[in-house]
Amino acid sequence: MRSTNLLFPVFWAITGIEISGDLLDIAWMHFGFKPLIMISLMVFVWQHRPLLTMFASLRWLLAGMFFALGGDIFLMIPKRDLFVPGLASFLVMQLCYIIAFFRSVRENGHTITGLKWLSHALPFVIYSGAFVVYLRSVFDANSALQPLWMPVVLYVICISSMGVSASARLGAVLTGSFWRVSLGAVLFILSDTVIALNKFVFRVPLAPLLVMFTYAAAQYLIIIGMLREHQLTDERIQKRNDSLLTH
Repeated sequence: MRSTNLLFPVFWAITGIEISGDLLDIAWMHFGFKPLIMISLMVFVWQHRPLLTMFASLRWLLAGMFFALGGDIFLMIPKRDLFVPGLASFLVMQLCYIIAFFRSVRENGHTITGLKWLSHALPFVIYSGAFVVYLRSVFDANSALQPLWMPVVLYVICISSMGVSASARLGAVLTGSFWRVSLGAVLFILSDTVIALNKFVFRVPLAPLLVMFTYAAAQYLIIIGMLREHQLTDERIQKRNDSLLTH
C-alpha cells in the first residue's frame, strides 16, 4: 500500500514520543504529539483520495477519525474535567466506524444479517455485561460517580457494538482486512477498559503506556485494514476493466 512503509515508523515514533512525555510528565511532548497520532493517520487516509471518492465506508471512517481526534484533545486538556465531552466524541467515532464496517461489507456485495450479527455478539455481550455489573458496584459505593453512570453504560454498549460489527465482517471481506480490523476493535475495547479501571476503580500501573499503546495500535490496524480492503477491490475493478478493453 502506498506510503505504508513511511507511515509505520512515523506513526510509532509519534506514539512513542507521546507515551514518553506522559510517563515522564514532559508537557510539550504529551500535548504536542498526542493529536498527531490521529492526524498522521488522517493524512495517510487523505493520500488515498481516489478511494475516498469511490467508497462511502472510507468516508465514514475518516469522519470517525475526526471525532477521535476531538476526543483525544478533550481528554488531554489540563485542569478541566472534559471526560464526558471526550466520551461523547469517541462514542460518535464508534458509530461512524460501525457504519463504515457495514458499508464495507455491502461494497463487497454482501450483507450482515441480524442473525449473523447476533452470532458474533456473544463474547462481547459476556465481556461488556460482566464489566458493567462490576462497575455498578463501584458507582454505587461512590455517589459522586452517579451522574456518569448512564453515559458510561451507553459508551460500553456502543464500543461493544463496534467490536461485534468488526467481527461480523468475517467471510464478507478479505481475510487480512478482517483480522486487522477485528484485532483493532478488540484492542480499542482493552484500551478503554484500562481507562475505566484507572479512572473509577484503582490506579493501573503504567496506565499511560497501556492505554496509548493499545489505542494507537487499534486505530492503526482498523485504518490500515479498511484501506487495504478497498485498495485491493479497486485493483480488481481496474484489472477487470482492462481485461474488457482488450477483448
